Amino acid sequence: MNPQINENFLSLKLTGQRATVSLEEKKSKDLKLIKYLEDVVANREVTDFEDIGFCYWNISDNYALLRDGHALQKNHQAFYEHIMARDKSYLYWLVCDATQRLTLEVDGYSEWWWSVYREAVCCDSEKASLFAEFCAHRAALYKNPLLPTEQNYVTFAIESYSAFLENVKDTPEYPFYRLLYLTSLSKYTSVDNREIKALSEELLPRLLYEDETNDFLVGEWKSFTTPFGKRKSAVVGITSAVNALIDMGEQGTAGGLYRTACGNGLPKNIYIEKRLV
Repeated sequence: MNPQINENFLSLKLTGQRATVSLEEKKSKDLKLIKYLEDVVANREVTDFEDIGFCYWNISDNYALLRDGHALQKNHQAFYEHIMARDKSYLYWLVCDATQRLTLEVDGYSEWWWSVYREAVCCDSEKASLFAEFCAHRAALYKNPLLPTEQNYVTFAIESYSAFLENVKDTPEYPFYRLLYLTSLSKYTSVDNREIKALSEELLPRLLYEDETNDFLVGEWKSFTTPFGKRKSAVVGITSAVNALIDMGEQGTAGGLYRTACGNGLPKNIYIEKRLV
């Protein structure tokens, strides 16, 4: 990553402090970051393909935070053209975030997002990152109860994620990918809660590993090509499983899994504990 972009991005990006500042402060910071990144793209002094892609992705992400789907789509179209001019194996970069997808759908760009997702799935590039593909399938299957997704899109996402699972069945990440598939699918149809519990228990030993850190910035391509470490995959997977089990009415199973996981190092989760009462 370009060191100047790295430094300026970190100075402008609101991260952990978003919850403690006012809406006006958030908007002001987001707009300043967008302006900086748009200037980087426009002045053409930065030429590295992934650095420019990082700028495009974060411009879109901040428009998503501002709930401005029109500006997001315009930027995402430019991002799409940037990728297609160089290497379509990067297409999953465009569709790996659920918040961006939902913001586009709210403002009428559902067909546009799903056409890019379909193109990414169908490009059949051996160079495409498996983890970026997972992130895209997870974003596609994310369900917002206030914004129903057309059934044909859901069907395509399920079929695409299922094909992905077949492709990765011999990798160490398979139990995690499978568990996230089932917890996402459970929002649309009934799934086997016993398999969710079994996969969660398979991930339990990973909670004993040390946290793995990296220096990737949010939206950097390498952050979508590097799978979660063992501990993070367990935390994300088991947390998702507990919430899915609660949604399915399996309070007892969810509570037992949560307590066992906490005993093995899962961080306490206030949201889950409120739901288990």
